[in-house]
Amino acid sequence: MSAVPAPDSPAPIGLRAAFRSWLQAWSGETRLPSAGPARAASAPIAHCYGPVRVLVVDDNPQNLVEMSALLASRGLVPMLAADGAEAVALACELPFDLILMDLQMPILDGLGATAAIRRFETQHLRPAVPIVAYSGMSVGACLLATLGMSASLCKPCEDQDLEACLVQWCPAYRPAPKPRASEARATGAAAVQAAAPG
Repeated sequence: MSAVPAPDSPAPIGLRAAFRSWLQAWSGETRLPSAGPARAASAPIAHCYGPVRVLVVDDNPQNLVEMSALLASRGLVPMLAADGAEAVALACELPFDLILMDLQMPILDGLGATAAIRRFETQHLRPAVPIVAYSGMSVGACLLATLGMSASLCKPCEDQDLEACLVQWCPAYRPAPKPRASEARATGAAAVQAAAPG
């Protein structure tokens, strides 16, 4: 297993950090500039990523953009990690409600990162954060339990699957209430009336 870079290590600085800064600026997230993921802890958590703390781990920038957009549509701004080593550094430093973990990544893969996070939680008597395998390959429930993971989410992720995952694994997540049928009809009728020629 690869060693996790120390917080002062230059490893997180570079292309990944530059991409992360761009993505977080795009999504409206406020973080401390160019300090790498471990430095984000010195910013207030509420300003980092909102009331539901989600960490998305993936080495593919497009996947990070897509998952960030899906979460943003629910009012959530995740923290991002480009590999398992960054995920471990963040998970050891900050409390998360949910971690979406890619399985195949450079430096440290999702299985190694999950094992390292579980060891840290055991050693420091922390409750286990739900870690969901976010992968293009199917993973059975028995294998997930053996690997220390809570569930799996297929990539690319369907909107309803992400919603079900958040409802099941994030007690702090509150889905937006669905309008009652009478409210939906009234809203639709008002929209039709407003669009009708005067």
